[in-house]
Amino acid sequence: MSTSKEQILVERRYAAVLATVSDGVLADLAVALPEKLRDPFAKVAGLPAGALDDKAGLGAAIRAGFTARKSYINTGVLLSEPCTEFCIEDLGSAADDPNVEHLKATLPKAIEKFGLDAARLMVVQYSVSLNGFKQLILQDERFVIPKSGVVQPEPTVLPLPKETKEKAEKRRQRRERQGKEREAKRQAELQRRIARHRV
Repeated sequence: MSTSKEQILVERRYAAVLATVSDGVLADLAVALPEKLRDPFAKVAGLPAGALDDKAGLGAAIRAGFTARKSYINTGVLLSEPCTEFCIEDLGSAADDPNVEHLKATLPKAIEKFGLDAARLMVVQYSVSLNGFKQLILQDERFVIPKSGVVQPEPTVLPLPKETKEKAEKRRQRRERQGKEREAKRQAELQRRIARHRV
């Protein structure tokens, strides 16, 4: 599939998923963004700097902004960025191309920390390019791309898998080794997007 076709498909998927996210959740995800992403996100949504400081009417304003600008991809990517960073760190060496089992081990933790809608938006980002995510949207009803703009029911949080102290320590060491390099790559990509006025 060509890059342009992939981008069109991802854009349509983001539009479909964002249509099912409530205004309240949009506002919650926006105000939870780290400082470095707040102004870029406000720009994407057509909001003035500092708009994320007041939640009153924020969700509706965000929706109106990204709909008018058709900035579905950048909106979805930025709103799910904290969730994405968490999953990359948690996946460790599998992060470049995780399979479904890797994702099933990581996603319950991501959902517990950031909410199902943040995880759904993150999944859309990779649903065309990575095989594990392609399979996930076919196998897990929580991540199926919706056909219409119906708000999703509250998620059922899956229990976290039990983990031995030894495994936890190995995972911690692996994340520590790879975390800095991955963060540097993500920051470089974000700066590239900003430089190209895509954010």
